[in-house]
Amino acid sequence: MKKVFSICLALVMVFALSVSVCAASDSFVNSPSKNKAPVIEEFENESDDCTANLVVIPFGDRDKLSGADNKEMEDAYSQIKNSTDLTDMFDGLNSIVKDLDILPSDLKVSDLFHIDVTDCVEHDEHGAFKIKLSADTLKGFAGLIQFINGEWVLVEDAKVEDGQYLIFTADDLSTFAIVVDGTKSATTSPVTGDPTLTILAVAAFVVLASTVVVFTKKKA
Repeated sequence: MKKVFSICLALVMVFALSVSVCAASDSFVNSPSKNKAPVIEEFENESDDCTANLVVIPFGDRDKLSGADNKEMEDAYSQIKNSTDLTDMFDGLNSIVKDLDILPSDLKVSDLFHIDVTDCVEHDEHGAFKIKLSADTLKGFAGLIQFINGEWVLVEDAKVEDGQYLIFTADDLSTFAIVVDGTKSATTSPVTGDPTLTILAVAAFVVLASTVVVFTKKKA
Protein backbone atom coordinates (compact mmCIF):
# COMPACT_ATOMS: atom_id res chain seq x y z
CA MET A 1 0.00 0.00 0.00
CA LYS A 2 2.85 2.36 0.85
CA LYS A 3 4.45 1.66 -2.52
CA VAL A 4 1.23 2.53 -4.33
CA PHE A 5 0.92 5.76 -2.34
CA SER A 6 4.55 6.71 -3.11
CA ILE A 7 4.09 6.07 -6.81
CA CYS A 8 0.86 8.09 -6.92
CA LEU A 9 2.52 10.97 -5.06
CA ALA A 10 5.42 10.98 -7.51
CA LEU A 11 2.93 10.88 -10.38
CA VAL A 12 1.15 13.96 -9.08
CA MET A 13 4.44 15.83 -8.57
CA VAL A 14 5.66 15.08 -12.09
CA PHE A 15 2.32 16.09 -13.56
CA ALA A 16 2.51 19.41 -11.70
CA LEU A 17 6.03 19.92 -13.06
CA SER A 18 4.93 19.22 -16.61
CA VAL A 19 2.13 21.75 -16.28
CA SER A 20 4.44 24.43 -14.85
CA VAL A 21 7.09 24.11 -17.55
CA CYS A 22 4.43 24.14 -20.24
CA ALA A 23 2.77 27.29 -18.95
CA ALA A 24 3.01 30.30 -21.22
CA SER A 25 4.40 33.55 -19.89
CA ASP A 26 1.88 36.39 -19.88
CA SER A 27 4.64 38.81 -20.88
CA PHE A 28 5.02 37.34 -24.38
CA VAL A 29 2.61 37.36 -27.30
CA ASN A 30 4.17 34.11 -28.46
CA SER A 31 7.29 32.05 -27.90
CA PRO A 32 10.36 34.04 -29.01
CA SER A 33 12.06 30.72 -29.80
CA LYS A 34 9.67 30.22 -32.72
CA ASN A 35 10.12 33.63 -34.34
CA LYS A 36 12.06 34.19 -37.54
CA ALA A 37 14.93 36.64 -37.30
CA PRO A 38 14.02 40.19 -38.35
CA VAL A 39 15.75 41.14 -41.60
CA ILE A 40 18.11 44.11 -41.85
CA GLU A 41 16.86 46.00 -44.92
CA GLU A 42 19.42 48.78 -44.70
CA PHE A 43 21.57 50.62 -42.19
CA GLU A 44 23.87 53.61 -41.95
CA ASN A 45 26.74 54.35 -39.62
CA GLU A 46 27.75 57.86 -38.62
CA SER A 47 31.41 57.02 -39.26
CA ASP A 48 32.60 56.98 -42.88
CA ASP A 49 35.38 54.59 -41.87
CA CYS A 50 33.05 51.91 -40.53
CA THR A 51 32.94 48.76 -42.68
CA ALA A 52 30.70 46.80 -40.32
CA ASN A 53 27.94 44.39 -41.24
CA LEU A 54 25.00 43.77 -38.94
CA VAL A 55 23.74 40.29 -38.10
CA VAL A 56 20.41 39.58 -36.40
CA ILE A 57 20.26 36.56 -34.09
CA PRO A 58 16.75 35.47 -33.02
CA PHE A 59 16.19 34.08 -29.52
CA GLY A 60 15.88 30.56 -30.89
CA ASP A 61 19.46 30.76 -32.25
CA ARG A 62 21.00 32.33 -29.15
CA ASP A 63 23.51 29.47 -28.83
CA LYS A 64 25.28 30.95 -31.86
CA LEU A 65 26.24 33.98 -29.77
CA SER A 66 29.41 34.31 -27.72
CA GLY A 67 29.24 33.38 -24.06
CA ALA A 68 28.71 36.94 -22.82
CA ASP A 69 26.11 37.80 -25.46
CA ASN A 70 24.31 34.50 -24.93
CA LYS A 71 24.09 35.17 -21.19
CA GLU A 72 22.88 38.72 -21.89
CA MET A 73 20.07 37.37 -24.05
CA GLU A 74 19.11 34.74 -21.47
CA ASP A 75 19.04 37.40 -18.75
CA ALA A 76 16.91 39.66 -20.95
CA TYR A 77 14.46 36.82 -21.55
CA SER A 78 14.30 35.98 -17.83
CA GLN A 79 13.51 39.56 -16.85
CA ILE A 80 10.64 39.68 -19.32
CA LYS A 81 9.29 36.25 -18.44
CA ASN A 82 9.41 36.89 -14.69
CA SER A 83 7.84 40.35 -14.75
CA THR A 84 4.27 40.78 -13.51
CA ASP A 85 3.86 43.26 -16.36
CA LEU A 86 6.48 44.96 -18.51
CA THR A 87 6.28 48.28 -16.66
CA ASP A 88 7.80 46.48 -13.66
CA MET A 89 11.10 46.27 -15.55
CA PHE A 90 11.56 50.02 -15.94
CA ASP A 91 9.51 53.22 -15.80
CA GLY A 92 10.07 54.15 -19.44
CA LEU A 93 7.15 52.01 -20.57
CA ASN A 94 4.66 53.92 -18.44
CA SER A 95 4.66 56.78 -20.94
CA ILE A 96 3.66 54.32 -23.68
CA VAL A 97 0.82 53.00 -21.54
CA LYS A 98 -0.40 56.55 -21.00
CA ASP A 99 -0.09 57.56 -24.67
CA LEU A 100 -1.95 54.47 -25.89
CA ASP A 101 -4.51 54.66 -23.07
CA ILE A 102 -4.14 50.98 -22.23
CA LEU A 103 -3.48 48.93 -19.11
CA PRO A 104 0.12 48.08 -18.16
CA SER A 105 -0.79 44.41 -18.49
CA ASP A 106 -1.75 45.00 -22.15
CA LEU A 107 1.89 45.51 -23.11
CA LYS A 108 3.49 42.32 -24.44
CA VAL A 109 6.76 41.36 -26.10
CA SER A 110 6.28 40.01 -29.61
CA ASP A 111 9.95 39.49 -30.48
CA LEU A 112 13.34 39.15 -28.81
CA PHE A 113 16.54 39.32 -30.85
CA HIS A 114 20.20 40.32 -30.75
CA ILE A 115 22.00 42.54 -33.26
CA ASP A 116 25.71 41.87 -33.62
CA VAL A 117 28.44 43.78 -35.45
CA THR A 118 30.86 41.91 -37.72
CA ASP A 119 33.59 42.61 -40.30
CA CYS A 120 34.70 45.98 -38.99
CA VAL A 121 38.45 46.12 -38.33
CA GLU A 122 38.96 49.87 -38.57
CA HIS A 123 38.00 50.82 -35.03
CA ASP A 124 36.35 49.63 -31.81
CA GLU A 125 33.91 52.52 -31.47
CA HIS A 126 31.50 52.26 -34.37
CA GLY A 127 29.33 55.25 -33.53
CA ALA A 128 25.56 55.30 -33.92
CA PHE A 129 23.74 53.03 -36.35
CA LYS A 130 20.51 54.01 -38.07
CA ILE A 131 18.75 50.73 -38.80
CA LYS A 132 15.78 49.72 -40.91
CA LEU A 133 14.58 46.15 -40.49
CA SER A 134 11.52 44.16 -41.46
CA ALA A 135 9.74 41.75 -39.13
CA ASP A 136 6.57 39.69 -38.89
CA THR A 137 6.04 40.76 -35.28
CA LEU A 138 5.14 44.45 -35.59
CA LYS A 139 1.34 44.22 -35.36
CA GLY A 140 0.15 46.57 -32.62
CA PHE A 141 3.63 48.09 -32.28
CA ALA A 142 4.01 50.12 -29.10
CA GLY A 143 7.76 50.55 -28.70
CA LEU A 144 11.24 49.09 -28.92
CA ILE A 145 13.35 48.38 -25.84
CA GLN A 146 17.03 47.50 -25.57
CA PHE A 147 18.90 45.51 -22.92
CA ILE A 148 22.08 47.38 -21.94
CA ASN A 149 24.30 46.49 -18.97
CA GLY A 150 21.61 44.34 -17.40
CA GLU A 151 18.83 46.92 -17.68
CA TRP A 152 16.08 47.70 -20.18
CA VAL A 153 15.91 51.13 -21.83
CA LEU A 154 13.45 52.61 -24.29
CA VAL A 155 14.68 53.29 -27.83
CA GLU A 156 13.20 56.75 -28.12
CA ASP A 157 13.13 57.23 -31.89
CA ALA A 158 11.84 53.76 -32.87
CA LYS A 159 8.90 53.84 -35.29
CA VAL A 160 7.11 51.55 -37.74
CA GLU A 161 6.83 52.49 -41.40
CA ASP A 162 4.26 50.99 -43.79
CA GLY A 163 3.31 48.44 -41.15
CA GLN A 164 6.33 46.22 -41.84
CA TYR A 165 9.53 48.20 -41.32
CA LEU A 166 11.02 49.13 -37.96
CA ILE A 167 13.33 52.14 -38.06
CA PHE A 168 15.50 53.24 -35.13
CA THR A 169 18.92 54.53 -34.06
CA ALA A 170 21.23 52.75 -31.63
CA ASP A 171 24.58 53.85 -30.23
CA ASP A 172 25.27 50.34 -28.96
CA LEU A 173 24.07 47.04 -30.36
CA SER A 174 22.83 44.31 -28.06
CA THR A 175 19.55 42.52 -27.31
CA PHE A 176 16.29 44.19 -28.37
CA ALA A 177 12.63 43.43 -27.71
CA ILE A 178 9.62 44.60 -29.72
CA VAL A 179 6.79 45.69 -27.43
CA VAL A 180 3.22 45.63 -28.71
CA ASP A 181 -0.30 46.36 -27.55
CA GLY A 182 -1.42 42.82 -26.81
CA THR A 183 -5.08 43.69 -27.35
CA LYS A 184 -4.32 44.35 -31.03
CA SER A 185 -2.29 41.23 -31.63
CA ALA A 186 -4.02 38.29 -33.28
CA THR A 187 -1.45 35.79 -32.02
CA THR A 188 -2.19 33.74 -28.94
CA SER A 189 0.52 32.65 -26.53
CA PRO A 190 1.94 29.18 -27.09
CA VAL A 191 4.46 27.49 -24.82
CA THR A 192 7.33 29.73 -23.73
CA GLY A 193 8.94 27.27 -21.35
CA ASP A 194 11.98 25.14 -22.07
CA PRO A 195 10.91 22.50 -24.65
CA THR A 196 13.46 20.00 -23.30
CA LEU A 197 11.99 20.19 -19.82
CA THR A 198 8.52 19.82 -21.27
CA ILE A 199 9.46 16.64 -23.16
CA LEU A 200 11.19 15.14 -20.12
CA ALA A 201 8.29 15.96 -17.82
CA VAL A 202 5.71 14.45 -20.15
CA ALA A 203 7.85 11.35 -20.71
CA ALA A 204 8.29 10.87 -16.97
CA PHE A 205 4.56 11.29 -16.47
CA VAL A 206 3.83 8.56 -19.04
CA VAL A 207 6.39 6.18 -17.50
CA LEU A 208 5.03 6.66 -13.99
CA ALA A 209 1.46 6.24 -15.17
CA SER A 210 2.41 2.95 -16.85
CA THR A 211 4.18 1.80 -13.69
CA VAL A 212 1.08 2.43 -11.60
CA VAL A 213 -1.06 0.42 -14.01
CA VAL A 214 1.36 -2.54 -14.06
CA PHE A 215 1.84 -2.49 -10.29
CA THR A 216 -1.90 -2.38 -9.69
CA LYS A 217 -2.49 -5.34 -12.02
CA LYS A 218 0.18 -7.39 -10.23
CA LYS A 219 -1.39 -6.63 -6.86
CA ALA A 220 -4.78 -7.71 -8.22
